[in-house]
Amino acid sequence: MFYREVITLKVKVKNQEVIIPNNDDLANAALDEKLAEQEILRQSLEEKKKQAEEYYNQLLRLKAEFENYRKRVEKEKEKMYAYGKETILMKLVSLLDTLEQAEKNLTTENEKLKTENIIKGLSLITSDFRNFLKSEGLKVIESVGKKFNPHFHEVVEQEETEENEEGIILEELQKGYIFNGQVIRPAKVKIARELQNTPNESADIPE
Repeated sequence: MFYREVITLKVKVKNQEVIIPNNDDLANAALDEKLAEQEILRQSLEEKKKQAEEYYNQLLRLKAEFENYRKRVEKEKEKMYAYGKETILMKLVSLLDTLEQAEKNLTTENEKLKTENIIKGLSLITSDFRNFLKSEGLKVIESVGKKFNPHFHEVVEQEETEENEEGIILEELQKGYIFNGQVIRPAKVKIARELQNTPNESADIPE
């Protein structure tokens, strides 16, 4: 901070000494005040500049941390994907074991026994594959006996009947599946339709 020496005049008014600053003193005092204000502004600007640099450095650190986090997430995703493939492959290997065992059972020369082995092998394969799909989160859409639902079912046939309410599913022609709460394939079904009277049918007319 800058200071200037203030020169004053001393006069006596009614035996009392009064100090009267001259014009130079006033100018110097005003200059000192301005210089003091500028010094305060300079210090404030330096503080703001230092604070801005700190914020910028924090932003750079956050950016670097986020980039490292993103790379870690990508690596974890790759590991999970590889592990998921490994898990699925191991389950498919179990199905392959069943197929190979069924193939061995077909080597017999007895035709009746061979047929029985084929049926048994197919049954085992179907059961294993169904369990595999279920373990992966695949769910079968229930159809027969249920009311037709356009979200889960696709009508491919209709049958007139008096035994069932209209819209009841009589037969499932192809299974439908749900995965992760989403329908990946609707079930193809045949539904009941109310019996309609044909024009040729005539009511009994009393004589």
